[in-house]
Amino acid sequence: MSPSRRYAYFFLIAVLTGALALAAGCLSEPEDTSGDLTGPATPAALTYYTEDLPPYNYLENGTLQGIAVDLLEAITEQMGEKVPRDEVRLAPWTEGYTAALTQNATVLFTMARTPERETSFKWVGPISTDRYVLFAGRDRAIAVAGPDDLKNYRIGVIADDISIQQLLDLGVDRSRLVQETNVSAIIAGLESGEIDLWCYSETGGRHFAEEVTGNAYTYTVVFTLQDVDNYYAFSRDVPDETVRSFQQALDALKLETDATGISTYEQILGRYIPSIGFTHLKYLTEEWAPFNYEKEGRAAGISVEILEAVFSNIGVNRTGSDVRIVPLAEGLQAAQNDTGTVLFSLARTPEREPLYQWAGPFASARFVLFAPAARNIAIASPQDLDRYRIGVVEESVEKDFLLALGVNASGLVAGETPKDLLSMLEEDRIDLWATGELAGRHQMMQTGGDPDVYEMVYTLGESDLYYVFSKDVPATLIRTFRQALDTVRNQKDEQGVSEYERIIYRNLGVGCTGQTFSDEAVIALVDMTAAAIERDAADTFRRINAGEAPYRDPEDPALYAFVYDADLTMVAHADNIRLVGANFRGKTDVAGKAFRDEILKGALENGTGWAEYVYVSPVQQNLYYKTTYYRLTTGSDGNAYIVCSGNFKRCDA
Repeated sequence: MSPSRRYAYFFLIAVLTGALALAAGCLSEPEDTSGDLTGPATPAALTYYTEDLPPYNYLENGTLQGIAVDLLEAITEQMGEKVPRDEVRLAPWTEGYTAALTQNATVLFTMARTPERETSFKWVGPISTDRYVLFAGRDRAIAVAGPDDLKNYRIGVIADDISIQQLLDLGVDRSRLVQETNVSAIIAGLESGEIDLWCYSETGGRHFAEEVTGNAYTYTVVFTLQDVDNYYAFSRDVPDETVRSFQQALDALKLETDATGISTYEQILGRYIPSIGFTHLKYLTEEWAPFNYEKEGRAAGISVEILEAVFSNIGVNRTGSDVRIVPLAEGLQAAQNDTGTVLFSLARTPEREPLYQWAGPFASARFVLFAPAARNIAIASPQDLDRYRIGVVEESVEKDFLLALGVNASGLVAGETPKDLLSMLEEDRIDLWATGELAGRHQMMQTGGDPDVYEMVYTLGESDLYYVFSKDVPATLIRTFRQALDTVRNQKDEQGVSEYERIIYRNLGVGCTGQTFSDEAVIALVDMTAAAIERDAADTFRRINAGEAPYRDPEDPALYAFVYDADLTMVAHADNIRLVGANFRGKTDVAGKAFRDEILKGALENGTGWAEYVYVSPVQQNLYYKTTYYRLTTGSDGNAYIVCSGNFKRCDA
């Protein structure tokens, strides 16, 4: 139940009973019935009410879940009489609130403790503290340093929500507040640009963002307001001794810790609040540059920077300094046990698939064999490999590739790190070195060697790279991590560039890649899409945004269509629907080229043409030079559109 509904119910109660007067900001104290219960009341003697308010209390697959529900079971078990969750009544807020005000031996949760409610209930808590924040669309260049910066923005709020008073107390003029009766209307206003900011509790806001948009991190926090403490509210007749027992049990849960120093209370919060849950995990990686390696005493590299960007999205107080570099075998072993472990960067293979929970991919890598150029080693087939001593990191994907090719395991020489293997190659203790192409080149430069002394003599294969989680990490955290990673990869900033692109550009620059489809296929897709828009623009845009074939090739997802209007607003995109509705006039690629303006200019002057820029391959994850074909057309609605599709440039182009 949204806060607006709660306040509406409170107002109704005030009208009907005279007990509540929200319009005046006060509550009349109910009759003291504390004498109705003689002696302490046991937990089982009380009636419990809650509402549907994730992540505190909600129904999932027919079972009550949430912070307050789990905590209630732990509290009452601590008291010696566990109240199971199926004995809690899930009811509309007004029903539970009325019961807690008028009935005996009643507990209602989760409730914000405010001065107006203070004398109407007895309190146990806090269950948690939720902060109210201002959300903004990530493609909006909105920076709020202080309350004075808010005067020029339209702020969406729920009617009668406590956020209104918080904003008024900050000096925001009431005329700048856009009041709605439900969150969906506010989110629609954010998407359309009718409002600039949304004021809501951060935890609840993330939930509703996921519910409406599919991603909890669609919107970014630009300002923080007051914190609100949430409690269990007991009816006034419950004896003080009972309330004290509940409070003492809750306090004990906050103090007792496990072997890692995490309290039972923190464990419960961590299941549902990602910013807390992710601080409880261990982060491990190996020495495998440029994705992860040690630099100036701490973990660095592409995967570490992406992890830090994910942390920033979720609000996790962790950095690369909290990542420990260990041998790969040690990291794999830790992540295979119930140890609350995150390990990266890991190639996904059928053998590894069931051992972990996976998030990604976030990059791709090519795995090769390096040899001293002076030896002129030529590998014509996998059978040739058995003639050589091949260095591999134990438990690595390179070893899996070699064994899958039929290479005899007796010819494999194990090393703990890439540095070890390069030394072995230099000292002629191995003939070939199996590693990632980028990792090998980076290691050569790090050790001061000349990369031209070595050559790639065989390609083992390619694989996407992932973050993996041990099986005991809650599914809610995995889902949140995936969403935040998706945001880092796909959400463009005010310049039209994602944080992922900036990370890849800083670390790898721009490359080229082999084409998997022809330029003729690109032209054919654009011509076909333009013809469809001329026949039925609305239905074609719907199908493109749904990623349907033929607008996104199911066999080769790098072949897809996207469409701008004549003002360079994206109206359809078969690969990244997040871009739809954004205006890209003046926005650039990661190298600073305003290629979309070039597309618009060329389309208006010539009708069709090609434009070159830097972009992320949806298949190979990295940054490549891309060339896009465009065509100006007129839709069935009479509007002008620019239909586009692109191809990544060949390495020999």
